[in-house]
Amino acid sequence: MIEGGINHRPFIVTYYRLGYLLHFMTIAEVLLIVAFFKQFHLLAWAQEGNPFIRWILLFCLVFPPIFPQCDARSRYQNYKQVKDHLFLYGFQSRIIKPFSHSRCQRDAVLAAAEELGYKTECKNYFKTQGYKWHHLMPDFLVKNPQFLFNKQFWLSTFFVKTYKSKVDFSKNHQLLRNEKKESSLFETDQLKQAI
Repeated sequence: MIEGGINHRPFIVTYYRLGYLLHFMTIAEVLLIVAFFKQFHLLAWAQEGNPFIRWILLFCLVFPPIFPQCDARSRYQNYKQVKDHLFLYGFQSRIIKPFSHSRCQRDAVLAAAEELGYKTECKNYFKTQGYKWHHLMPDFLVKNPQFLFNKQFWLSTFFVKTYKSKVDFSKNHQLLRNEKKESSLFETDQLKQAI
């Protein structure tokens, strides 16, 4: 049961909270690129230099900030999925376990859990799994760095499919609780009839 109710936040606040490290990385990369362009006077060179080399260099400089934002978008999909499941089934470690292997996913899960009143349970679960605030690197990167070249890594990190929420959290919170109770009563009745 949801303790303390549902704390539905505006999209922009949620998106920032679940991916603040990724947004920070994007800003840092953009600032480094701007500093790099100024330091080495690349703007003038980009206008006059060899077109082939110019395009390769510009691609290498401009593309990196896109990766953290693709990652943030994917973490938002994880957030919506976890929030739905926590709302519908309550806190269960099996719901959050698949999302515990990277810091960004744990942040997304914590954002969803916090909105539904399960932040403490979620933090305790991560703590029992041995995760601390300084565990920034994903588990696979420590165990198997070659996984970076695996198609599954790219799909699960940067290109997660869009998840359509099953619950409309913008509704009145009391209405959502009533709908959840009615749904669980209906499922209980169906189970009794099947027996």
